[in-house]
Amino acid sequence: MLKLNKEKIKLRAYQEKTLGAIVDKNSFIVLPTGAGKTIIAVALAGIKLRTGKVLVMAPTKPLVAQHKKSFDNFFENSELIGLVDGTIKSEIRKDIWLESDLIVATPQTVVSDLEKNFFDPEKFSLVVFDEAHRTSGNYAYAKLMESIDKSQILAMSASPATDKERLDELRSLLKIEKFHIVDSSEMSEYLPDREIEIKKIKLNKIQIEIKKMLTDMIKEDYNILKKNRLVVRNYEYMSKGELISLNKRLFSKVSDDSKLYYFIKINTKVIKLLFLLEMLETQTNNSFLKALEKLSTESAKSSKSIMEDFRLIRIKRLSKNLEYNNKMNELKNLIDFDKKIIIFCQYTNSVDEIVEYINSSNIGVAKKFTGQRKGFTQKNQKKVLEEFKDGEFNVLVATSVSEEGIHVDDADVGIFFECIPSALRSIQRRGRIGRVNIGKIYMLMTENSIDEKYYWVSKRKEENMYKLLKR
Repeated sequence: MLKLNKEKIKLRAYQEKTLGAIVDKNSFIVLPTGAGKTIIAVALAGIKLRTGKVLVMAPTKPLVAQHKKSFDNFFENSELIGLVDGTIKSEIRKDIWLESDLIVATPQTVVSDLEKNFFDPEKFSLVVFDEAHRTSGNYAYAKLMESIDKSQILAMSASPATDKERLDELRSLLKIEKFHIVDSSEMSEYLPDREIEIKKIKLNKIQIEIKKMLTDMIKEDYNILKKNRLVVRNYEYMSKGELISLNKRLFSKVSDDSKLYYFIKINTKVIKLLFLLEMLETQTNNSFLKALEKLSTESAKSSKSIMEDFRLIRIKRLSKNLEYNNKMNELKNLIDFDKKIIIFCQYTNSVDEIVEYINSSNIGVAKKFTGQRKGFTQKNQKKVLEEFKDGEFNVLVATSVSEEGIHVDDADVGIFFECIPSALRSIQRRGRIGRVNIGKIYMLMTENSIDEKYYWVSKRKEENMYKLLKR
């Protein structure tokens, strides 16, 4: 039988308190990245193995491999810990389910193996869901809950949800009795103090001129929507999410009223122009130019209407004279050969330009880290992370895929190239920095732009999340 090595496991005070609170309840623990959620799961598994098997799930193969390594470290006779994912042949997986006391797995593979009757879910005394904020009605975590009746549930995330409806959905889907959070004062002596310094960035003259024309175009079309009572907010407070929802509503009614096609075109124009403005204000020049180029090749009426506007013709002409924007220039002041740095950026076009800029400017040695959908294989991801850890390069420029699940243990500095409106992703981003070393975080924020708006939206959402969790 698998046994916990009690000499190796040393719980901090808040971890012991958390373990005591969740030991006999279906619980969702909310702790920052790096605060030790996994070791709490290890300790609980050590208790629950006395009465049954334990299943630990994580959404990605690299994260499953990391959990396997962690559990191997804390348990004796670790040959009784099995790893199950889609890369392992079916007949081998069947043996792993039979022979292992603790299984670490991807949820999709668990669902598949459950359908094949490779294991009996009633034999598991504990089921752990890592990155549990991903749970939704059609996600594998939720499907598994239909078959798990007798097991205790432990869900874990640094960022579950920012609104009551979503928290209630998670509570229902995972049969959670209690959300457990730890006050920051209890963790302060154990966690590095991550100072966040906002670097205000000014647009250059050409960007300012382009911004004015784009803003005028957006206002004109948005006011048409407002006059026809399709939107309520004034221009200054409009939300791209609400405009996208408006399009869905208009499309659902279009058969009843052909005039709605006109408003769909106007609304779609506003959405596309807002995206152009976001690229201009928050991203690299290359991202803005690529967005402009894509718009010019689209056959949609909304795109053609934008491209035919005399101001867009001038914008295209001006954009040919764009030089590196001031966010890129600020990187020169923040990057140091002696420090390991992660730069987070939402868009791959910007990632590519940032990597090229750093390397050609000789201010650091940079490589990119993007999602597998962009042709960046899991093998490439693993190789890049190992090279970063070994010091073969010192600047990792990453899209959102690295915000969640992948643990980069040794990053001294984090740079957020843009602000994002998602509190959940902001929390994940911050957690990636300085899990071991004390991390300094810089946020590049373009003044009087969508960057500032996103920053405050994210901040309010995060504050609301903690208020809801404390109720």
